Amino acid sequence: MEAVATPVRPHTGRLSTVPYIASWSQERMRRPPVVRRVGVEGEGIGFAGESAYDRDWRGVLWTRQILARGKGRPQYHTVHTLRQRRAVRHMLCQVCGGPTPEDGPRLFVLRDVGRPVEEGERTTAPPVCVPCARISVRECPRLREGHVAALVDRPYAWGVAGIVHHPVTLEPLDTALQEVSYEDFAVRWTLAHRLIVTLHDCTPVDLDALAA
Repeated sequence: MEAVATPVRPHTGRLSTVPYIASWSQERMRRPPVVRRVGVEGEGIGFAGESAYDRDWRGVLWTRQILARGKGRPQYHTVHTLRQRRAVRHMLCQVCGGPTPEDGPRLFVLRDVGRPVEEGERTTAPPVCVPCARISVRECPRLREGHVAALVDRPYAWGVAGIVHHPVTLEPLDTALQEVSYEDFAVRWTLAHRLIVTLHDCTPVDLDALAA
């Protein structure tokens, strides 16, 4: 498994750092054929010759992407599937890849949609440490347009965002990512691209005051 690392300096001067979860141009997606598999939970989709990286701890199949962090050009708007999954699962900072506090609430910074972070809100965004949060809202174009922040006591893995396949034909039902709960039967037929968490016991915070 890829080790946690410090932020990678970009090959362009546009941003001061490349977020841990960002993809690089040499980290291409791989699209092996989807096959039918029978596991302990019943039938679902799989790959022929699966590796340890192909499924998460809940047994859900994940899309393949090459691991070559720092190779080529940074793709700021493209999230690397495995690093996003690791960051959300292990509560790593999405910018530096380091751990966030285990003995206290985690900081989440989301785009402003006209309201604060709500109880039970679903997101694919990993947490962020306080120093990196300041970098994010200053340099990320989406967060510069507006952001909300919250300290979250209880983030729970809810499900995945992925491509759902037909149980008979194995063809994708849609090209868009669908949110599928781990408790939903359809998760067996889903090729996951993002891990989703729900946020509970949320306390809105002001980043300037938090970092002071």
